[in-house]
Amino acid sequence: MSIAKYPFWRVVSGTSAEQFILPVTRPATVGPPEHPFVMGGGCLAASIDALELASGMPLLWSTIQFLSPTQGADELHIECEQIGGGRSIGQWQAKLSVGERTVSQVVAALGAREPSDQRLFARMPDVPAPDECEVKPLDPNGFDDNLIGQLERRTAWEDNDLGIEAMWTRSRAGFANDVGILAVISDFFLGAHPQTRTGSSLDATFRFIQSSPPGWVLSVTELGAFDRGTVHGQARHFAEDGTLLAISSQTGVLPRTPRV
Repeated sequence: MSIAKYPFWRVVSGTSAEQFILPVTRPATVGPPEHPFVMGGGCLAASIDALELASGMPLLWSTIQFLSPTQGADELHIECEQIGGGRSIGQWQAKLSVGERTVSQVVAALGAREPSDQRLFARMPDVPAPDECEVKPLDPNGFDDNLIGQLERRTAWEDNDLGIEAMWTRSRAGFANDVGILAVISDFFLGAHPQTRTGSSLDATFRFIQSSPPGWVLSVTELGAFDRGTVHGQARHFAEDGTLLAISSQTGVLPRTPRV
């Protein structure tokens, strides 16, 4: 097993203050070695990293549309632009490209209105602790050395009739649960039900509340509907102590042949 010791979603500077590059490494990808592609959560995390660097502000909210495949890409180019907002909260957009081809586009809000007292309403459900749960099997796109292998995942609760899954996830490298790794974790939405696995994401929305130290994250995914060959749903992500870290949602295209 090959574990990345450096966050594989981190970008490097490009040719201007608002241009960045993600060097694509094996841990950022899923799929077989001969046809790897950057997982949507990796694209989302890289775009957030670029937007935070360009704006100098922390992320509040972002949504990404997946427009084109990333198979075989050596690097992703990310171009950021502020499109609105003020001094405390800015509205931004980003375009992710492989060569001349746009593969994803992002809109986001970053910043903070201060002073502000935090109040959390969401409560983590009562589920078994990670060491009491079964290991989640690797999915068809998973290998020990790609993105799937970077994370340890355990199923705490699954009710396919209700469309609910609670899954514990932890970075094998011991990364803190910051905005980047949480964005990656949020993209496991389509793994929450047998009929959605191996589907493809159309979009991903991610709302960041706060980070937590290294450790397990509980993602509680609730599917809302299967409709017109797609699935809609949302998830909440909690630290081990029950603190709300992030909220996410997605629409995905269901596979033509569900895995049962």
